[in-house]
Amino acid sequence: MNKKNIPNVLTFLRIVSVPFFIYFLLCDSNYIFASFIFIIASATDFLDGYFARKFNAISNFGTFFDPLADKLLVISCFVSFLYIELLQESVLLWMIVVIVFRDVSITLLRLLIQSKNMTMITTKVAKAKTAFQMGSIGLILFYLTLIQSQYLILEYIQFNLIIFYLMTATALVTLYTGIHYYYNNSHLLIKVFSKE
Repeated sequence: MNKKNIPNVLTFLRIVSVPFFIYFLLCDSNYIFASFIFIIASATDFLDGYFARKFNAISNFGTFFDPLADKLLVISCFVSFLYIELLQESVLLWMIVVIVFRDVSITLLRLLIQSKNMTMITTKVAKAKTAFQMGSIGLILFYLTLIQSQYLILEYIQFNLIIFYLMTATALVTLYTGIHYYYNNSHLLIKVFSKE
């Protein structure tokens, strides 16, 4: 296989992993295996960027599908959590609506700007959003894995309360970064619609 294709293969694998993650999380209730798939999928996110830089393999496929694969994985995780009874008091609908709306709208914004041969301005605050989202998903999967493994540590830690506050912070940070994106790209949006 051509080395320059490695980043695209990893991105593709991340997309393909999503239905398997959902199946093991919701249909099979195998939280341990679902966590394993999430860890592998998250690793491909780091590795595809690493190999793209190492082999100078920036492609149109990767530029378009890499962020799309990230959002597909994250959104699938959060939406799936809504259907797990153990999380009904800590993962609330409004939180997921905020996260999904922000990520979908920013993706559409990026596509709109790219369709006009312009480059969307990314912001450093997006890294905070990613950290909160991945941290929340990781903690929730860890909690579910502990339950399935029946560890006694659950008797001493109020995981539901911790998850609730972390998810609240995640939703608010996600909302803020969305507003920040629109503000920083407002001049591009003006150019886009002025050309219509």
